[in-house]
Amino acid sequence: MNPPSTVAPAALGYVQYGSGPVHVLVLHDWLGDRANYDAVIPHLDGSAFTYVFADLRGYGSSLHLPGSYTVQEIAADCLELADRLGWQRFYVVGHSMTGLATQRIAADAPDRVAGAVAVCAISAAGNKLDPESYAFFRSVATDDEAFRRLVGFVSPGLPADLVEAKLRRHRKSTAPKSRIPYLDMFVHADFADEVTGLPTRYLIVCGGQEKGLSEEMMRRTFMAQHPNARLHVIADAGHYPMQEQPRRFAELIQAFFRE
Repeated sequence: MNPPSTVAPAALGYVQYGSGPVHVLVLHDWLGDRANYDAVIPHLDGSAFTYVFADLRGYGSSLHLPGSYTVQEIAADCLELADRLGWQRFYVVGHSMTGLATQRIAADAPDRVAGAVAVCAISAAGNKLDPESYAFFRSVATDDEAFRRLVGFVSPGLPADLVEAKLRRHRKSTAPKSRIPYLDMFVHADFADEVTGLPTRYLIVCGGQEKGLSEEMMRRTFMAQHPNARLHVIADAGHYPMQEQPRRFAELIQAFFRE
């Protein structure tokens, strides 16, 4: 296992909900910032948990932060944020591209991560794409119609008005220079050997309507990599269960934290 990253961390922006004794750091996907979780917040128990929804470099309240946009950088920034908050031990939630960030953090600081939730997530093995698919994903960074097609594919039940809201938010709250580097991060990730066998408790969540990061892929990646992982499928959700089924999503993750 490699030593913790030596990347110089930056002070990520975030919003906090709750003041409970159990600490939870929540990370977003490639196509959205911390606002992806807004629908979940009313269903969270702020007396039992303290939730911090962070924006990675190049997103939302961290839009101004330059970076190399690597998984090592994300892990270093998240550990710096935990230090700033005074959190010695915490849970981490990662969605899609930040699924692999949960693994990097757990590998770099195993004594600090009480458990992790990976939601429709890309693992440390990366999401390898053929040249045509990679070209399409690159186009999503600037082509609005390609953005709509991708979201419609991974979450076919997402209402059109919510897709449009996601598109507007993305174009406004993500730094254009960060979009392709983050894409390359999760496409070319390759540190599965470092995390396979980690004893960190994992809850793996996927949507039954998800056509990309499906249940079958979760079984081949996270479930094979982590001996203390279990899988839960939200049948009537796609890639965004926190927006499609926010109450159920909140109940599911909080039951995991309470164990």
